[in-house]
Amino acid sequence: MKSLFKISSRYVVTAALITLLVLTTNIAGILIYLSHISKGLEDSGMGRSEMTNIEKEMSKTAAGYEMSEAGYALLQNSACLWAMRLNNNGDVVWEYQLPDEISRHYSLSDVAVFSRWYLNDYPLFTWKNGDDLMVYGVSKHVARFDFFGDVRFYQKLPQMFYLLLLFNLLLIAGLALLFGFRFYRSLRPIAKGIEQLSSQEELHLPEKGMVSDLTRQLNQTSAILQSQNEQLKKRDQARTDWIAGVSHDVRTPLSFIMGFSDELATSPELEEELQKKAELIRNQSQIIKNLIADLNLTVKLEYQSQPLQKENLSLAKLLREMIAELYNQSIDAHYQIIPIIEKDAQKAMVFGDRQLLSRVFQNLIGNSIRHNPDGCEIKVTMSVNSGNLLLLFSDSGNGIPDSVVEILEGKRAEQPEIHIMGLRIVLQIIKAHGGEVAFLKGHENGNHIMIYLPISNE
Repeated sequence: MKSLFKISSRYVVTAALITLLVLTTNIAGILIYLSHISKGLEDSGMGRSEMTNIEKEMSKTAAGYEMSEAGYALLQNSACLWAMRLNNNGDVVWEYQLPDEISRHYSLSDVAVFSRWYLNDYPLFTWKNGDDLMVYGVSKHVARFDFFGDVRFYQKLPQMFYLLLLFNLLLIAGLALLFGFRFYRSLRPIAKGIEQLSSQEELHLPEKGMVSDLTRQLNQTSAILQSQNEQLKKRDQARTDWIAGVSHDVRTPLSFIMGFSDELATSPELEEELQKKAELIRNQSQIIKNLIADLNLTVKLEYQSQPLQKENLSLAKLLREMIAELYNQSIDAHYQIIPIIEKDAQKAMVFGDRQLLSRVFQNLIGNSIRHNPDGCEIKVTMSVNSGNLLLLFSDSGNGIPDSVVEILEGKRAEQPEIHIMGLRIVLQIIKAHGGEVAFLKGHENGNHIMIYLPISNE
């Protein structure tokens, strides 16, 4: 929570900085523009100092008022287009470039009007000089309200508004990209660390910047996971070694039991009842031996320590060999094994381990035989579909209990009284070959298992 608060705070500060920067930039731009406009307005108007300097160059003579050459020079260098001097009677007693449209006599009310606004659309500057009134006319491009402004400035206001809006958008987008890139650079180690963490790689992320808390926590998590993985490896290795050791220790006395029980079962010196008991001991010992072998195999497959001797082989041929071997072992007549191999499956090759794939056939067919003591019909159908070899194992017997299927599919926890070793080995072998196993439902009776194996392209 502390790291998230730190990141959120940084975002709030960043947003505030962007807002402040945009406002400051806009205010600065407006002030600069207004300063430029003010200078233009001063150039377009008549300042008090200008009018004072001009009037100093004017003198009264017997013939009227005269302007010196310096005064005319000041008028020409100013924004003044024309000028006139009015006496108390409203008569023009002096003029400079006065247009014909401008009257030469004004009443008191006329003077009151034009002194505040315009005269024939000319904005005016007025200045009292003694008992007379000096009037200066400037360009019609200058607008006069409560202040003087260039008309062209107001005409450009819509364009200026859109330019200002575009500038703000570009500024905000640029700042967002800049701060976003900086934030991306800060988060990039986090993303890389999570990716490495998912691959169980050891992390050494730099613990700096606004995501320093997160990187530190990721490094700590990585260290914990590495330690746990080491402990799990040690535990799994210990379990594997223990199972291998027990299997080895049990195998020798079990061989003696099987050997002696076989001798007793065939000994003519024993009664028939004792021979049957000896044969029962031999058969149960064989079951124990098979269970130990299955336990070793499933552990090796689970931890991928079982070396696979892969080669291109025909599962159709392997199935026929397996069925022939079962019949050679004098399988009970109550069981009928029917291979159904489609034409395209005859030539299909699979890149796999011959011994392990034979074990798949043995376990599935043997499973149907063991769980149907009264006999059943066993069918193995092979076909090709979308680059996969499909094997459907089905029988007319009791079928696989739902509890077993749920455990194999990971939908239910394992229970000691439910034995799934044979089918689990099938799943592990097929998975090691890149295939899948599906337990089909919706059939009225029997066992129905579908296996998908990729066909070799070599």
